[in-house]
Amino acid sequence: MRLGFDRGPLAAVVLVGSLISAGTSARLPWWVGPLVSAALIVAVTVEVNGRTAWRWTLDWTRYRSGHAARAGARAEALPEAAEIRVPAGECGVRAIGSTLVAMIQLTPNLDLPTVIADNVIYTEDTVSVAALLPLLDHYGIAVDIDIVTTGQRTRPSGNYSMLYDQIVGRHAIVGSRVTWLVVRLDQERNLAALARRGPCAVSAPAALATAAHRIAGRLRERGILAYPLPPAAMRDAVRLLHEGVELADLAEKWECLESSAPGRCVTTYAVDWSLIGDNGLADCWASSRGHTTLVVSLSRRGPSALVRYVGPAGQPRPRYLRPLNGRQSAALLTSLSAGEPVSVFAGHRPRGRAGTDRLLADLLIPIGPNGQILGSLASQPRHALALPLFDPARYNPRRRTVEVCAKLPVAQQILLRAMAVGAEVEIHTIRPNSWRTLVAAVGDTRSLRLVSDHPSIDPSVATVAVFDHVSPQVSTAQTTVIISDPGGPHSGSVDLVIDQVSATAVDINMPMRTVRVDLIEPRGESRYFDAPADPPVVPAPINVYATTPHRNGRSFNTQVER
Repeated sequence: MRLGFDRGPLAAVVLVGSLISAGTSARLPWWVGPLVSAALIVAVTVEVNGRTAWRWTLDWTRYRSGHAARAGARAEALPEAAEIRVPAGECGVRAIGSTLVAMIQLTPNLDLPTVIADNVIYTEDTVSVAALLPLLDHYGIAVDIDIVTTGQRTRPSGNYSMLYDQIVGRHAIVGSRVTWLVVRLDQERNLAALARRGPCAVSAPAALATAAHRIAGRLRERGILAYPLPPAAMRDAVRLLHEGVELADLAEKWECLESSAPGRCVTTYAVDWSLIGDNGLADCWASSRGHTTLVVSLSRRGPSALVRYVGPAGQPRPRYLRPLNGRQSAALLTSLSAGEPVSVFAGHRPRGRAGTDRLLADLLIPIGPNGQILGSLASQPRHALALPLFDPARYNPRRRTVEVCAKLPVAQQILLRAMAVGAEVEIHTIRPNSWRTLVAAVGDTRSLRLVSDHPSIDPSVATVAVFDHVSPQVSTAQTTVIISDPGGPHSGSVDLVIDQVSATAVDINMPMRTVRVDLIEPRGESRYFDAPADPPVVPAPINVYATTPHRNGRSFNTQVER
């Protein structure tokens, strides 16, 4: 419970309370008027779970009276985006009422690892909220920018995913994640500036497309690859944002939206900025094994944010997440960039300008996935290292080649974990019998398969193509993995080399550093491998109690000289 107020109702209450006091002073005891006025003031000033009694009453009334209309809005397809060409290039622009929307995809830097300590996860693959604030104004045209990121810690199905989850534990290690910037142009707010440029029907889409390209260019100057999306890619991005549920299948409840699949609900929360701690928004990823979507909105009104989960309802959540009971349908559409601005659901912001500036200066949003946990750092055993092998983005994904110079069980462990965080793996090999135990244990040929045993499966669905002691071929997969014996010569043109140096350790050769990692195996993983030789076993989950990596550091102090 806290003190807040709704400005419109508060002004009305003050006026009505004054009239009541004046009208009852002559007929009723003197204390009746002040008592009624006090009750009305409490109804619009005292908040419970972020809402006053007045606001609860309004939300309950709207919830009870608009089920059919909201169900129609969810089932209704989003309007198609138009292709707008400007001198900087093309850009898709969608109209949602009087607001125009464009999307920019942020490309992850797959060469940046993640270091996992006790309660802190450190990665440099982030976008700074403070860096985006100067990009809200474009020569008199004001835009809002939403950072929209969606992903999941592990693949939601499969026995091995549950086994791998032993290693992840309660850490916010996001195996698969995609991030966009949603740029909104309110035509009514910018009407005067747009009118000076010509008819709004022409000038507004062109102004938004130009702003999207300008924002992408500024991010590229900071080392973040960014691309405005064309119409088809915008449609695919929205589909990815509600992956796991069909919008027309959802039934609205007071606390969530239920799907026909048991235990699968869509629940959206507003972020209460006054309760944000030192870890920022990282904790919101740790409380769900299903799909998680985070929307951080930046505008002249200040920051606001939503967090949406797909999974069982009623799960424990971070204390800074405020329930949006009765408003779940509207919040879902907003998280899909198809509804009201996020600020409509805004939670409490830090008191004063200094608090807001301090929060924004420190708030970093991860762009890409943390990837899979490879093991514990040899130089800092209480720290673990995670690294993505593939780019989960569907538009213009980054392509890379990974060479694994290791014995077969170690190579299989690496690929199993890539599959556990979302990769679709196809295997080309000269020793298929050595892989069949693994493929049979996984039991999902879409996630992991031998090409020789399943030639009819469309190869375009694979995100990782493995070539085990065979010459690499042309593939549509984002990542090519070449397996060879340990200690042999490395290929010349690869992006990442994983070199086994002992029975329990590998060297991770990244472009900027080489890190030695001690392998970690959860209980029960050995049954997936074909005749493993003395696999290293570590009790799971990982318990890391080391000191926190320096938040401003640029080195993990884990280089191994070769």
